Amino acid sequence: MTQFVGLDVSQKDTAVSVVDEEGRQMWRGKVKTDPTAIADVILSRAPDAKRIGFETGRSRPGSGMH
Repeated sequence: MTQFVGLDVSQKDTAVSVVDEEGRQMWRGKVKTDPTAIADVILSRAPDAKRIGFETGRSRPGSGMH
């Protein structure tokens, strides 16, 4: 089964979402922002991942650099 992974990376934690080819959520959770921890959760929850996307940075309006 084809899987897609979305990562929302912050300094402390990374939110992980795994969906199938129909967009149905298969798993959702958080992991410590650490390369090994992120790789472990992807390998265990989405071993057939076709694509992995991520979002980083500030997302609140007005929180950008001045």
